[in-house]
Order: sequence, then structure tokens, then C-alpha cells
Amino acid sequence: MVGRGKSAMDADNARRFMMATVHKETAQLLKAVEEICRRYPPSDELNFVRYLLRMIVSETDRGNGADDP
Repeated sequence: MVGRGKSAMDADNARRFMMATVHKETAQLLKAVEEICRRYPPSDELNFVRYLLRMIVSETDRGNGADDP
């Protein structure tokens, strides 16, 4: 049990947990969007969403290893 005013994890561990969670969920969403892009006619909006998801996956993967400011 965590005492009052104490965190279950420190800030660095919380950041790594958040980045790993965002990375995992975004990667799954990216897979779904990429499958939609393969099955249906091209869409500028969907390609833009795919681009943004790729950037998020890339940044959260990069951020998992080192403590960036």
C-alpha cells in the first residue's frame, strides 16, 4: 500500500510506462490504418492520419530508451 503523498512509481518510471503504453496502442492503431489503406482507394486524409501515427510510433519508440528532456 502506498502512503499518502507518495507515488507508486517515480516520475521516470511513470514517463517510461506512459511512453510504452502510447507506443503499443498507437502501433496497433497504425496497423489497422495501414490495412485500410491497402484495401481501399487512396485517401489524402487517411494517408495524413497514417503519417501522424507513424511519427508518434517513431517518437515513442525513440523516447523509451533514453530520458529525453
